[in-house]
Amino acid sequence: MGGLSRLVAVAANTFRETVRERVLYNLVFFAILMTLSGLLLGQLSIRQDEKVLKDIGLAAMDFFGTLIAIFIGVGLVSKEIERRSLYPLLAKPLSRGEFFLGKFAGLVFTLLVNIAVMTLGLYATLLATGRGADPGLLAAIYPIFLGLVLVVAFAMLFSTLTSSALASVLTVGVVLAGRFSDVVRNMREVLPAVPTWVVDGLSAVIPNFRNFDFKDRVTYGDPVPGDVLLWVTVYAAVYVTIVLGLGLASFRSRDFQ
Repeated sequence: MGGLSRLVAVAANTFRETVRERVLYNLVFFAILMTLSGLLLGQLSIRQDEKVLKDIGLAAMDFFGTLIAIFIGVGLVSKEIERRSLYPLLAKPLSRGEFFLGKFAGLVFTLLVNIAVMTLGLYATLLATGRGADPGLLAAIYPIFLGLVLVVAFAMLFSTLTSSALASVLTVGVVLAGRFSDVVRNMREVLPAVPTWVVDGLSAVIPNFRNFDFKDRVTYGDPVPGDVLLWVTVYAAVYVTIVLGLGLASFRSRDFQ
């Protein structure tokens, strides 16, 4: 079996593992509840404004998708190490690169499936309440998915460096810092003692997750140009490549004896 075949086999096995995780079902369940809550709020709205439904549906995708990416992404590698189930796998003709990238691909596919299910649920809700299935929502959903892929990359990087608990904390920290990037850039206004090079370094290293947020723009009916989506795609691809490369280098150099 070739390297690509082994990588695909690991990805498929990872997908099967993640769909069996109880936390995954709970998150999807609560995402559905959020969508149903949006339906209720939409009915209670005086103007029957579909913006309420779109806001809550997109926010639910982003929030629950991020939780899945963090907590399952961290566990993909660290759990195998802690349970020592990784050792017999690497004893087979399976390289560390194939294992690591296969795990990543499996979780990305899991996120894609869940985003697709949530998208169908949101469109079904809009149609059930007599509102049109706005295709413009996809211009917000696609960047959400790109952001989740980047979160997975960070989660797997940190899981190769430390324990699962600390890796989760570090990943959450990166996501929060990236979502409040303006606060990081203006840190010296609040803490003048912080050196400029520290602020510049953090701004350069931590990705700006606000670049993936088009929820308000789409819900208000503003179009998102194709070149903007292309730029966001390139931005995500560059960061994912760098972070995955660091994670793979760390995983390859780690001593599992």
